[in-house]
Amino acid sequence: MFRSTRTLALVLILLLLSAPPAQADPREELLRLAPPDAALLLVVHNAREHARNLAESPFGTWFPTTAAGQQLFSNGAFGRFRDAANRVIDSLGTSPAVVLDDVLGDAIAFAYSPAPADRPNDERAVILVRPGKPQTLAALVSRVNQLQTQTGELTAVVRRQSAGAEFFERQKADGSRDFYCFCGNVFAFSGAEADVRAVLERDREHERVRQHKPERDRDHQPGREQTGREQKRDPAAAAGKPPELLTRLRQLRVESAAAVLLVNPRRLDADVAARLAAAPEQERRFLAKFAEVWSSLDCAAVSVSCDSHLELGVSLRFQPQKVPAALKPWLVGPHADHAAANLIPRNALFGLASHARASELLELLEALAPTAPDKPTVKNWFADTIGPVVGRNNLPVLLDSLGPDWAAWAEPPAPGTSLPTLVAVVPLTGEAEPRRRAERALLQAVEFGFTAARVGYNARHSDQIELREETDPATGLLVKSLLNDRGFPPGFRPSFALSRGHLVLATHPEAVRRFSPPEPAAPPPRGSATLATLSGTACRAYLRTHGRDLVKVLAPLVAADEMDLTADLTALAAVLELIDSAELNRHELENGTRFALRLKTARPLKK
Repeated sequence: MFRSTRTLALVLILLLLSAPPAQADPREELLRLAPPDAALLLVVHNAREHARNLAESPFGTWFPTTAAGQQLFSNGAFGRFRDAANRVIDSLGTSPAVVLDDVLGDAIAFAYSPAPADRPNDERAVILVRPGKPQTLAALVSRVNQLQTQTGELTAVVRRQSAGAEFFERQKADGSRDFYCFCGNVFAFSGAEADVRAVLERDREHERVRQHKPERDRDHQPGREQTGREQKRDPAAAAGKPPELLTRLRQLRVESAAAVLLVNPRRLDADVAARLAAAPEQERRFLAKFAEVWSSLDCAAVSVSCDSHLELGVSLRFQPQKVPAALKPWLVGPHADHAAANLIPRNALFGLASHARASELLELLEALAPTAPDKPTVKNWFADTIGPVVGRNNLPVLLDSLGPDWAAWAEPPAPGTSLPTLVAVVPLTGEAEPRRRAERALLQAVEFGFTAARVGYNARHSDQIELREETDPATGLLVKSLLNDRGFPPGFRPSFALSRGHLVLATHPEAVRRFSPPEPAAPPPRGSATLATLSGTACRAYLRTHGRDLVKVLAPLVAADEMDLTADLTALAAVLELIDSAELNRHELENGTRFALRLKTARPLKK
């Protein structure tokens, strides 16, 4: 699309410095002209306000002093890009502030569709800009044309017409062409004439609908209701109808996001089919499962929202009738209210939570896992592998009893140790007798696993693992642990117990003894659930205190150099310096799901 280096640089600057003011709804004006069938549509909205908020925020003034900020601003590539951008802007006789305030304006969009396999040169792309001051952008475009004409890169700018509306063709010395137009307040630029003509056509169609006199003003008689046919012909409703693209953004709950990448799956179906056809046999089975889900996807979006903190989101909306039956409960809901994340203690470094019975998870794996025709299915493998351990007659009861709330987390080290303690918890629920049966089978299975690990290790090593039982005198809780002072890192004593109706597994018995089910808490907002949490504050404190010890333990385990590991942990600490906490949530959509990663930064992103 972009055969001119200088033109490409200008386009990149437009995208990177994006900004908008406050007028009638500039984004809606822009979305009316954007191609509704584009495979990918990137929309940046109200970026001026976001840029200023960030620059004036506590985070913006603090970031350059952080390790991550110093590394970014001292990076040679960043400096070279900044200098190149400044040279281009200077050559245009303007400034970054003018570009930010007046040129990029209220909203920008970039629409792209790949070329069909049978027409490899028919790639489609168009950039749309809703500037704060259209006259300023027009002057800059004229200046670009003038400069490129002087250098010989541009041979002519030709005025063209499309049904009475004008657009311009930029003819290059290398024979290539690109096109642009001003459509009201919106500027459109593309390497394809058809894309610019299509923008003008959408503008004409909108004006025709907007100015059309409603039939009811002419024909409707007082006291007579309009028929369905008359209402359908009446363009008044169409004139006030929001753009199709804005409706999609609202359906995905990303209409207020600062930036959105909207995905139209149907324009990418051919790509998915081509990859499936060309994939090796092993990959093809997985891609076939993916293609089945992909074909049911109606639209999707990746979004960035910015207020006092940052949120990254992925929204998925499906056609329910096309979703594989086994996946419907997971993809299109409705989802049951739950608070599995309440199992995670407040002092955890990070944690994961889920809400599903083991039997439901097995059904999900059965639906997703690619299985060769001559291989056992996931269910068959599980029955043949785990069934003999718990008892084949006990397996269905156990699968139905395990869950539905699950959680796993890492918490600070036990006293006198340096490794974080890993903990996993799952309740056993259901009627009394089946639950007791499941508890017995589960404890026997876990102890069998511990014993098998002990025997296998002891057969190959001179240092030996001991399986020890300890009863807490205060509660009577029986905790079983694997001990090996010579072979295990300090603080590593894998343990388990059945505590208050929950199976608790941990890398230190103290965490098992300390576990207590949380008090009943208010469930999250309907249709929402927390899936993962991270405490930047706790992780930073752990790395400051125990980072060196962690490197010494991990280096031999992962066969890595201690200096390399130290550098990796230092880089991780630099990122964690910016984050107080992070939370991954799932929100129910109509016929879909939205995942949102909420980052609470160490300093607010807004005054």
